[in-house]
Amino acid sequence: GRNDSSYKRKRSASSQYYYLTSLQYHLSIDMKSNPTILITGASGMLGRALHRLLNNFPDQYNVIGTGLTRLSVDHFHKYYPPPSGDDSTAPSATTVNLHYLNLLDHAATTEFLMKHRPDVIVHCAAERFPDAFEKNAEESYKLNVESTKHLARECLRLGQVEEEKPFLIYLSTSYVFDGGAISEDFPPYHPSKSKAHPLNSYGQSKWDGECAVREILNPAVSCDGDGSDEKINGQGIVVRVPLLYGEDCLDLKESPALEMMNVFLPTNEESSQKKIDDWAMRFPTNVEDVAKVLKMMIDQLVIPSKSGSFSAGTYHVASPYGTTKYHLALLQAKLLNISLDSVEKKIVGDDSGPPKNSASRPQCTQLNCDDTWNALLTNDESFEFVTLNKGMEKALTGFPDRFLCC
Repeated sequence: GRNDSSYKRKRSASSQYYYLTSLQYHLSIDMKSNPTILITGASGMLGRALHRLLNNFPDQYNVIGTGLTRLSVDHFHKYYPPPSGDDSTAPSATTVNLHYLNLLDHAATTEFLMKHRPDVIVHCAAERFPDAFEKNAEESYKLNVESTKHLARECLRLGQVEEEKPFLIYLSTSYVFDGGAISEDFPPYHPSKSKAHPLNSYGQSKWDGECAVREILNPAVSCDGDGSDEKINGQGIVVRVPLLYGEDCLDLKESPALEMMNVFLPTNEESSQKKIDDWAMRFPTNVEDVAKVLKMMIDQLVIPSKSGSFSAGTYHVASPYGTTKYHLALLQAKLLNISLDSVEKKIVGDDSGPPKNSASRPQCTQLNCDDTWNALLTNDESFEFVTLNKGMEKALTGFPDRFLCC
C-alpha cells in the first residue's frame, strides 16, 4: 500500500528509529480488522464517556484509551450502574484499564502510534481549567498545544506511509471566543463565520491547538482568526464544546457545572455565603451527548456504509439549554430537596461582572451547531440533548454519600 520511492526518500531523511518503527507498522498491518480508535485522556470525563460508549460495540471498533496518572477507571459504579433493558449492545466492563502514555514525551508517543496504528485519534487530553492553566502555564501549553502539534504531524506522516490516512479529532472550547467583549462579534458563534478572540491563556492555547491541526492536516485552510474553515479533504477535525459535566463523576470538582454543590457536603466547614457567578451565561453539556456525536463522526470516517457528507473541518457540539452557574446551583439544590433556607445560608448570586481574582472569562459563548447537524444528520433525523433537569439528576444521584470519598 505504499509508494516505494517516496518511502525511500523518507527513510533517508529520517532516523533509523523511524525506519524500524515504520517496518513494524507494515509487518503488522494485516493483523488489523476493526478500525482502531485511540482516545487520549480516556480517564477524564469526556474520554471516559467516549471509551465507555465505543466499548459497547466490540464488533465495530478496536478501542484504545490512554491516561497518565489514572490508568484504571470505573465506567460504571454503584451510583452510575450499567444500562438495563433489552438493549442489544452489551455494556462495557465496570473497571477498565488504560494504556500509559505521556503525551509530552514525543518519542514515546510516536512509538505508541506506530505500534497501535490508529485510524482515528480523539484527542481529549488537555488542561481544561482556566485557573489551573494560569498556575502552570508552561506545562499546560505543552500539553494543549505541543502535544497536539506532534499528534497532527504523526497523523500526516502515517498518512504518507499508508494509503489509509488516520484522522485527528481535536477537542477545543467555546472559550476561543470572547463574547463580543473586544471583537464585537457576538454569539451564537458559527464555526465558519465567527472570529476567534480568546480572553484567557487556556482559550488561547486551544486556539493555537486548532491552528496547528489546520496548518498541518488541513493546509488548504487558513487560521487567521476569522473562523473561515471550508470543508476539505483533510485529516483534521476540530470539535468545540462548552462547559461539560458527567453523569458518572465521583468528585464534584471534576466539573465546574457540579462543583457548586461542594458547599452542601457535610464535610464542608465554610460558614460564610459562597458567591456564585450569576453573570456569565453557560450551556452545560452532558459528556454522554458529546460522546454520541463523536461516535457519529467516527462512524462516517471509518465505516463505509455510514459515510456521508461529514469531512475535515470545524464543528460545534453544545446543548441549547443556557443558564448561569448560580441558577444551575438553584436547580441542583431543588433536585436534591435542599431547603431554601439552607440554600440562602450557603450561596448567593453575584451578577456584578466577570469573576475576580481568576482567569478572564467571556459573558456568553453560545455555539451554533447547524454545520454539525447538516454534516451528520439526514433531513428526517434530529439530535436531542439531555435536559438540564434529567442530566443533573443523574449526575447527582446518591448525593452526598457519592461524593464523600473525594
